[in-house]
Amino acid sequence: MVHKIHKIAVVTDDVEGAVAFYTQKLGLTVVERFATEDDDDYVFLDAGGILLELMPQKTMGQDPGFHHISFEVASVEDSAQDLKDKGVTITKEPFAVGGGTGITLGFFEGPNQLNLQLFHREK
Repeated sequence: MVHKIHKIAVVTDDVEGAVAFYTQKLGLTVVERFATEDDDDYVFLDAGGILLELMPQKTMGQDPGFHHISFEVASVEDSAQDLKDKGVTITKEPFAVGGGTGITLGFFEGPNQLNLQLFHREK
């Protein structure tokens, strides 16, 4: 079912400042950016094979800090159903991100209400 940890996501009140920190201080590289209409971009950074996602606070409507761990799967829909069958709480049913990204996501609850994500991207 799960292939690997795909990314760890954090909400930040200063995406560009965070990009500068992670690239200049830690040597991570920007892999991809996803623009929003009225806020900073979502930014994916390569952290040694696992991505670090920076999520803009205004768009997310949440305080800065940890948001979720994302797991790469072959099918978000099938994985979500498998988790449901095992009694796991699905907090957001599978959905396509849109914008031509080919990304499908779904969210579920881990221990201690940890926010976890299923991720698949058509190549």
